Amino acid sequence: MVAKNTPGNLLKPRTKFQHVIWEIGIFGHYFRQFVKTRLAYRVDFLVDTLAVSFALVIQLAVLGVLFSKVESLKGWSYHEVLFIYGFSLVPLGIFNLTSVNLYRFSDRFIIQGKFDRVLLRPVSSLGQVMCESFNIAGLNEIIIGSAVMFYSGTKLQMNWELADVLAVLILGPSASLVYTGVFLGLTSVSFWFEDRMGLAPPVYNMIRFARYPITIFGGAVRFFLTFVIPFAWVAFYPASWFLGNPEFSRLALLTPLVSFVVFGGAVLLWRSGVQNYSSTGS
Repeated sequence: MVAKNTPGNLLKPRTKFQHVIWEIGIFGHYFRQFVKTRLAYRVDFLVDTLAVSFALVIQLAVLGVLFSKVESLKGWSYHEVLFIYGFSLVPLGIFNLTSVNLYRFSDRFIIQGKFDRVLLRPVSSLGQVMCESFNIAGLNEIIIGSAVMFYSGTKLQMNWELADVLAVLILGPSASLVYTGVFLGLTSVSFWFEDRMGLAPPVYNMIRFARYPITIFGGAVRFFLTFVIPFAWVAFYPASWFLGNPEFSRLALLTPLVSFVVFGGAVLLWRSGVQNYSSTGS
């Protein structure tokens, strides 16, 4: 007997795999509707896109001015640093595209009581929060970062092989999960402590350290960026795979493992927070 597509069957697929596929389809609709909404105001969309692109160009220009005064930075050439900088924009773009709601979660969902609505739906609460809105400007960072990697790689005479292309496709998204895991962990704290200002902004400012070789910093900063707020794993370590630095290229292979630990730990903290959540009653 074939099960009919009743509302009950649609909301409760028979297998875990079917449920996951169903949720992916739901979140795909979230994204399509958001894009339609943004394109309804095309001038605003264009202005936002140009503003983000201009800001990235300015940052790259500052890097160029810096290296116009020095030949290398603690042994790293301009194009090596530029490659690390370009790589850092790819996971950052993926993170910014999908995780904009983590910044304002405490105020919008906890303090205003909107999280009650999220819990009433038969879809992942984390997925709903992350997919309620997107930051399309993240696409700019991915595109510009990829272009910078290609340009600097050409200057460094890199021979791109299939393994290198696969490495980008694996290490880029893995590094973005490190970003997401860090900020998801900070967001989850909101379930226990009211946090209108948010812990995210000061930590977000630390991202700029991830855009440079970690060896230019002192030992304490290296330790902090590797093991405490592991932003060294979003650019420097994975980028070392392509730069061929024998001291760090092997560590690049640990990026997926680090992302699994950081993001997985943050998801567990989120689930614990959801269980701890009590409605505001508003």
